[in-house]
Order: sequence, then structure tokens, then C-alpha cells
Amino acid sequence: MLRHPVRRWLAGTAVAAAIVTVAAVPAAAAAAGDVKIYTRDVIVAPGHSALGQIDVVLEGPWPPNPVPVTVEIDASEAAALGAFDVTGDGWDCGRDRDVVRCAAAFDRQGDAPRLHYQVTAGADAELAEEAGLTITATSALGTATGSSTVTVVEGVDLQTEPRFRFSGDPGARLELPSTVRNAGPGPVDGAVLVFTADWLLEYTGNFRNCRHREGLPTICRFDTQLRPGVTYRLSAPLPLVLNPTARSGIALANRLQWWTPDDWALAEQAPGVSLPPDTPGGTGEELRLVEQPATRQTDTAPWNNWTAVDLTVTGDRTADMAAVGSSVSARVGERVRVTAAYQNLGPTKVEIWRSQPHLRVRIPEGTTAVEVTHFCAPIDADGWNPMEEFGKPGAREYGCSAYADFVEAGQRHEFAFTLRVDRLTGPTSGTVTIDVAGNTNPANDTAQITVTPRDGGTGGDGGDGGSLPITGASTGLIAGLGALLLAAGLAGYLLTRGRRTRFIA
Repeated sequence: MLRHPVRRWLAGTAVAAAIVTVAAVPAAAAAAGDVKIYTRDVIVAPGHSALGQIDVVLEGPWPPNPVPVTVEIDASEAAALGAFDVTGDGWDCGRDRDVVRCAAAFDRQGDAPRLHYQVTAGADAELAEEAGLTITATSALGTATGSSTVTVVEGVDLQTEPRFRFSGDPGARLELPSTVRNAGPGPVDGAVLVFTADWLLEYTGNFRNCRHREGLPTICRFDTQLRPGVTYRLSAPLPLVLNPTARSGIALANRLQWWTPDDWALAEQAPGVSLPPDTPGGTGEELRLVEQPATRQTDTAPWNNWTAVDLTVTGDRTADMAAVGSSVSARVGERVRVTAAYQNLGPTKVEIWRSQPHLRVRIPEGTTAVEVTHFCAPIDADGWNPMEEFGKPGAREYGCSAYADFVEAGQRHEFAFTLRVDRLTGPTSGTVTIDVAGNTNPANDTAQITVTPRDGGTGGDGGDGGSLPITGASTGLIAGLGALLLAAGLAGYLLTRGRRTRFIA
């Protein structure tokens, strides 16, 4: 589960020197890594479709530059079931009858884009019918092969509440009920309940058929046969505790989902999935249903089998985050350094690991951001994409996030920008805006970055938070070296993370 989308992006800085050294080796001299294919089997019901995915990665030394890779999928057997299609951003795919060829490239972290496919079984497909997919990945760095089996199984439909809302004070003990309904025409042989909680919410139960480990999902297995058209409720709610350090006013997003045992058995095989050990859970009562029969089943409407669990933290553990701007004087053509900042006025520390920018900076009109701290990324029509655009100059608005987990009471974080003054007929201002849930004082959520004309002289007193004009080439050199080391740290972060996060404003 991704808990800190932004805060660990610098986690690899300690190995920056080693990464920079590898990047400097010519392509012909770089050691080749091992090309790997990761995929899993798929089950599909007659008259329905199912999704699969293919990950092609380079394990070992990463290339200093993108390296082309081609994936060939022999889908002749899968297509014979009904239909087979592929899709994936970053891939260029073509098809020759039932052989699909797609081209992309390994990036500097050894990853190629994820390739998705959809297989459809005809309404007359027979249960237990199987079809194989043969997958081959080829690049200048090596070749790999893989396979996946598509099996036709009985279709069912598990349904549950679309949303459940509750609230509690920091440290509160809470209870989470849930129901599941068999909406299909036939019985469902068993079910698996998976509860994925926010870091600040912890399962504290002792059910014998539930397994859990801190920071990982809670998994409960039920063997009861669910009769068609019948709704089942948990015999006891899931017991939870809210972390006593949780900040009042925030909402925690959690997810509760029901699976068929066969669907969950395949989900557990997915590469990179972190789950608690497959050992007996607690020592309390066991919630058992019926033993799973030989006929396998898949949920044909998985969009209605999960519950979004929103928890609002109540109480009086609040915090006031204040925006801090700066001012500077300059002439047209000069470059000046300004800062945007936020300060926690307390009394409670504020968590800042969540997947949205907690500070927004609007660049003053008549100026251009030519150098940007690597903790800020542009906000545009496509949203905020920090993993790919941190430190990118030239935007009109930026979102900024620090590298820490928390801002302690009294602590202040600053973000530096170098502005080029393009035109200046009078004072011009941009805005610094706080975007933190549960903030208690909206009056100090906005501050100004102000640039005023300077008459005469070669220097300038920038005032509170201001700066002298920037000249010479040393600034660019320092910024370039900093960007290189930060990029190396980002590579280390991406090594520990499977995928990237995008926030849509």
C-alpha cells in the first residue's frame, strides 16, 4: 500500500554518487541487466471480459539512456475463446492476425510501461476451457519469455455497500461493520474479505480466520456458501483503533473489498503485492462458511464489491498552517531569488505525506520562474505530476511538498524560486496558498510574493524574505549539480516503488 507518495522520493540520496557514476558510463560499456516478464493467470466467465497485465522490467544495471524493447504476444488460443485486445500508454502496438507486437522503451530505472490486455469469453464458452498466452520480450539488453493461462469459470456477482462513514477522536476504538450479497443466479462458494487501512488506522481483532500484520491489509476467509439473492452480515464488526497522533479535521481513506476465493488466489500471485504471512490469525472465534467446491468462480462485476471507508478525525488536536511570502525589488532583465513558505503555528504537528501538494505558488505576472527547487512541480491542466516534473521551470503555478513526514509545531519549510523580470511597470504580485485539510485559520492561508521596481543603484534590499539580484554562472552550476544528485535520489526512490502517483487538481 502506498502510504507516503511524496516523502520518500529522496530516499535514495545516499547512493547518489554511485548512480551518477553509472550514468556517466558510455552505452557500449554499460553492463546489461536481465530482462524479466511478470504476469499472472486470468479467469473469465462466459459472456464476460477480464483484464490482465504484463510488466517488462530490466533487473540489474540500469541503462544510462532509454533502451527500446519489443513485446510479442501469441494470443491465438485466447482469441479463439471470444476476443483479445491490448492497451497501454507508452506502447505502439500492431496486430498480425492473432499475434500482437508492441514497442516501447526501458527508462533509466529499468521499467517499461505496463501493458494491459482484455480477454473476452464467448457466451457459449465451456467451463474449465483453457487458453494460453505466450509472451516474448526482446531488446538489445536481452530476451525473456513468459506465459499466462486464461481459464473459463463460472460467473458470480458479490455486492456490498458503496460507502461507509464514521468518525472518532484520536486514540478512539472503532467498529467497522460490513455486508455482502450474492446478486448472481447461483450459489457462491466462500468469500474473502480484504480491508486496506490508512497508516493511522489499525485492525485490533483476534478472529481465528483473519490474518494481519501492521502496515498490511487484513484478510479474512469465509467458507460459507452464499445463497443467491441473500445478504450476509459480519457476525461481529471489525475492531479498529485510531492512532492517538491523528490530527483532528482530516479524513482517512480506507478500502474494504469482497472477493471470490478464486479471484483472490490469483490476486495474491501478482508481483510486488505485500500481504501478511499466510499463517493462522488470532485465537478467538472463527467465522467459517462452506468449503470451496471444485467449480471455480469469478466476480463478473468487480466494480460493486468494494467499500470506500472514510474516517473523519474529530476532537481538539488541531493545527494552524500559515502561508509565508516574500518581497524583492528589481529592474527589468534581472534575476532575483524569492521564497514561498509555510509555517506550522501549532499546537499539533501536521502530516504532509499525502498525495497532493500542500503549498501552491502562483508566479507574479511579468516574471518567469527560471530556476525552481526540486520540491516543487508545475500544476497545469493535466494536474500535478511531481515524480516526473519536480524542479521544472517556466510554469505559472507550482505545487510544493517537503520531504519529511510531519511539520512539527513551530517548524517552517521554505521553497526557493529564481525569477527573471521580463516587464515591470509597477509592483507585481503572485500568491502563496496553503492547501491542508483541517486547517483552523483560513485568514493566514494566503500570502504574497511581490516584485517592485528598483530605482538607481546596482544592488537592492529585498525587504522581508527578499534577495539581491542573481548574476554569473555559479548559480546555474550549483543548481545543476543539485538536480543531478536529487535525480539520483529519485531513482533510488523509484527502485523501491513500483509505480508513480499523479494528483489531479
